[in-house]
Amino acid sequence: MTVKRKKLSYGLPFILFFMMLIDGHISSAILGIFSVPMDFTSNLLLLFLMFATFQMEKNYLVIFSGVIGLLYDSYFYNVIGINLILLPLIVLVMYALFEHVYPNTFTLIMSFIVFVTTLSVGRVLMLTIFKLTHTTILDFFARTLAPTLLVNIILISVLVIPLKRMFNVGK
Repeated sequence: MTVKRKKLSYGLPFILFFMMLIDGHISSAILGIFSVPMDFTSNLLLLFLMFATFQMEKNYLVIFSGVIGLLYDSYFYNVIGINLILLPLIVLVMYALFEHVYPNTFTLIMSFIVFVTTLSVGRVLMLTIFKLTHTTILDFFARTLAPTLLVNIILISVLVIPLKRMFNVGK
């Protein structure tokens, strides 16, 4: 294990925890600015998890994504299980995908869009299964998924180059 990777394994839990908190603040700030009935969800946590797959061992990141998913659920939903299940599954898919796809800027952006969509659809499916939300497919696509994708496309467009350098991706 390299020195940089070892330092990252100690610092990553704190980084991901702060990204979880910043996600909530970004989402709340956007909702406060635009007084429209939409749900803008920032996914910086997912973005950092995606980039961490290039530096961290699979077992470490899968386990830690479950822990951060548990914290996310208890902090934002007050229902344990949604992100506790979804985040580790998506991290496993990330590892599987990046074994076969070269991580250039375009593939990172497109992959992140797929991961955000998967996480959003997974959340609404689980919330619907457990009768914690009553939403229609049209409402979900128009009021949740579209604004969420817009916010996250902007975020990854701005952060992809700095994060590639930070996590030493594509070298």
